[in-house]
Amino acid sequence: MARSGHVSQINTPYSQQKQAQQAVNARYAARVHARRRRIIVAATLVLALIFGVQIISTRHSLAEVNGQISQTQQVLKRKRTTNRQLKSQVKALHNPDYLQQVLRSKYNYAKKGETLYNLGN
Repeated sequence: MARSGHVSQINTPYSQQKQAQQAVNARYAARVHARRRRIIVAATLVLALIFGVQIISTRHSLAEVNGQISQTQQVLKRKRTTNRQLKSQVKALHNPDYLQQVLRSKYNYAKKGETLYNLGN
């Protein structure tokens, strides 16, 4: 007889069988819990891996888009500068004195009675 506190346990074959059955049930429950724990950990790791790949992929795409935006902004800046220069040239071409100067220098234009001498290249 084992004594625990004020209650004593009778050591009969039936009680021994019940204790053995409880031990088997406890081991089975421990195996089931361990298997469930492994399944939960594996599923969590798979989900973390999937989400991690998605995050890395999204960051890579974001970096590419930001690079394209930067390049496009630089092109836009150059185009705006060119546009301002062209508008300035158009405005200058409306000035008759400037127009006459351009015609004389670029196209060898001369007024009646003038003689052009090409001393350049």
